[in-house]
Amino acid sequence: MGKRKATGTDKERAAAKPQRALRRGRPADIRKRAEILAAATEIFLDQGYAAGMDLIARRAGVSKVTVYAHFSSKAALFGAIIEELAGRLTRGIERLALDNLPPEQALQEVGRAYLTLALAPSSLALHRLIVAEAARNPALGRLIFASGPRSIIDTLGCYLQSRPELRIADPTLAAEQFLGMVLGHQQLGLLLTAKPAAMARREIESRVANAVKLFLRGCGRAS
Repeated sequence: MGKRKATGTDKERAAAKPQRALRRGRPADIRKRAEILAAATEIFLDQGYAAGMDLIARRAGVSKVTVYAHFSSKAALFGAIIEELAGRLTRGIERLALDNLPPEQALQEVGRAYLTLALAPSSLALHRLIVAEAARNPALGRLIFASGPRSIIDTLGCYLQSRPELRIADPTLAAEQFLGMVLGHQQLGLLLTAKPAAMARREIESRVANAVKLFLRGCGRAS
């Protein structure tokens, strides 16, 4: 009995099989990748880059082969974690709707969000980890700066440039200096464990309000 000639319908079914399999596999793959990232994030923040991939695989409930199937190397996994953490930490600031706000209010909102972010335990842990690893792997330092501080500076700089009532020759530099005023030595104090507890919300509001006042006076505007 000869082979049945494949019809157009048969060919369409055959072509669709790999696509259906891929669609079935994608949610599981995405979920598995997220589980690996979550486990690795917890371990790296606790133990640093020296943490072993075997431990990460066990914490994620997968084999080490599965980890490497999602991330080509330990450095690639670490880089993905840094990018994810930095993006997660700065996303809220980037989403602030500043365009229609007057300078006093916009700067207060950005300053509050930035200082709260910088003093968060997760931010401090990430900062310590990056500083410890940046000398060995400068690319990680560049990645965190581009995904975190640089992104926030650019967001604020664009806003400052759009405000004709502010006399600012270099909006990017002005954004950097405003954020530096807001941050002060608070983050450094926590990083060096010189301060036992995070700053209260009322103190954050007060510090930011003072920075806004000084900044606007420097721009030729008194708040």
